[in-house]
Amino acid sequence: MYLCLSQERIIQFQATPCPKEPNKEMINDGASWTIISTDKAEYTFYEGMGPVRTTVTPVPVVHSLHLNGGGDVAMLELNGENFTPNLKVWFGEVEAETMYRCQESMLCVVPDISAFREGWQWVRQPTQVPVSLVRNDGIIYSTGLTFTYTPEPGPRTHCPAVEDVLRPPELRRDDPRHPTHMYSTSDHPM
Repeated sequence: MYLCLSQERIIQFQATPCPKEPNKEMINDGASWTIISTDKAEYTFYEGMGPVRTTVTPVPVVHSLHLNGGGDVAMLELNGENFTPNLKVWFGEVEAETMYRCQESMLCVVPDISAFREGWQWVRQPTQVPVSLVRNDGIIYSTGLTFTYTPEPGPRTHCPAVEDVLRPPELRRDDPRHPTHMYSTSDHPM
């Protein structure tokens, strides 16, 4: 059975079963030009706070992520379709401050790595988290995309030996020109 156009009307037409392959059907040549192909769209969502009264469509789709800035001022730009002001960007289980721009663009602040790795102030090793869109009624839309925190140089722990090597000679403690060596006890009577 297939749909075809007959005298400007769409009708159902019974196809002839193929004698050699029972799971296929034969159609006439004219029908092959009027049959319209179908497209498949598959979306993933979860009703995080239970069933909702509103429809889950149109489903927001993220096509790409673009990182702007870095460190404490890292922003992530999401490009796609069907964005609405009632969507928030989530990194794993962490909600990000989200700014709606238009139906095709959203911007969010990248959460600090310490939200995922307790005690970390700097990224020590690559850390990947899923990016999701969550509607204000609890519908969670999976984007299928992830964000990777990559290591960047952070402050080093205090190391006096390294600091002595990096200081100019006149400021090193072992140098005779260092201020602590310039005065004798006779210069400063007690």
